[in-house]
Amino acid sequence: MSTHTPRIRPHGLALIEVLVALLLLGLGSLSLLRLQGGLRLGADLSRQQAEAVRLAADDLETLRAGSAAAAPPAVLDGGASPMRLQRRIEASALQRLASVSSRIDWHDRHGQPQTLELASLRLQPQADLAAATLLARSSGGSGGTGRSSGAASGIASPARLPPGSQDLGDGRQAWRVRPDSTRIWVFDSRSATVTQRCDRPAPPPGTPERLDAGSLGDCRAVSGLLLSGHVRFATGTDMPGETQAEQPDSAILPLDLRLTLSSTGHPTPAWECVHDGPDGISTDNTDDTGGTARSAIAYHCLVQPVAAASGSLPRWSGRLDLVPLGWLLAEGSATAGQSGRFRVCRYSADRDGNGRIDAAEHPAVYSAVTLPLAGQNFLVVRGSARCPVDTGPWPWPDPLDDSTVAHQP
Repeated sequence: MSTHTPRIRPHGLALIEVLVALLLLGLGSLSLLRLQGGLRLGADLSRQQAEAVRLAADDLETLRAGSAAAAPPAVLDGGASPMRLQRRIEASALQRLASVSSRIDWHDRHGQPQTLELASLRLQPQADLAAATLLARSSGGSGGTGRSSGAASGIASPARLPPGSQDLGDGRQAWRVRPDSTRIWVFDSRSATVTQRCDRPAPPPGTPERLDAGSLGDCRAVSGLLLSGHVRFATGTDMPGETQAEQPDSAILPLDLRLTLSSTGHPTPAWECVHDGPDGISTDNTDDTGGTARSAIAYHCLVQPVAAASGSLPRWSGRLDLVPLGWLLAEGSATAGQSGRFRVCRYSADRDGNGRIDAAEHPAVYSAVTLPLAGQNFLVVRGSARCPVDTGPWPWPDPLDDSTVAHQP
């Protein structure tokens, strides 16, 4: 008789297999989660880098245009992570050039510091801004038009804060319009638009002033666009040429400015202009040290545009003129017993080659201006002279079109 021994099956093997499978699945899921986190961090960092490139490029264009100087770090809006901007301007080994750079620092999602820096070169501005126009030249002669292919039509020149404006530490800059004036303008640091018009007593002459957000005095909100430039003088000859247009060095004359608006519905005050030249009462034409006679007047006009209609931006239209104080705007030479006769030219050229003079290119009459304008420069010559035209060629390192056209009378 045979006996049957039952076959014993091992128990627990299926459980081990399940545990191994779960372990492998967990490891795979963890790897996928880490991969997803890495991809998310990479995408976030790429977005931040793109934003940093944009902010640095915008600031670099301002530096390259010579419209800003090196400044303390400024906090910019970089989305989820604040970004700090640092500017640097250094002398270059190349004649008349300076090395400029814009550096952006921020922290990524994991708090790690990140840095991006863009660098370029710019023309060294002369002490009294002799190269007054800052209009881009083409590579060859064009009859003084100064056309440059690829420039966008109607784009305003880079926004420029007035020299001496002080950082308030909150994205704004404050500027006392003259050392002896009670008026202070407050600017948005990035757009150069005027956001407040304040009044505070001026400090005693020669006393340094430090403005901050709590010391602006009596302020009222405004929405102002800046219109600024320089007035130069070339009154030493009856036949001013390219040299006088590029390097005008005659002494300044007392003047004022008048903006005649053709648009209507402006807030009050519709406009106001200030300058650092003599006003007809003061005859001080020397520089800050009391030495060399000045040859340039810097001016700034605040224009409150007409409120925006639906789907459009606030804008203004009009014409800016110089008002002579103690001298005459007239053609021809002065005769016995007359004061000097002079005429006003404006630096202007079709730099983008679109066949017209856009707002940034200094037209005789501005139309529908929606952005701050800088580099709107004038040249005063004798009444018997013609406005000088720069015919080129324009070799490096002076690629500027210094052409002028008649403006007044």
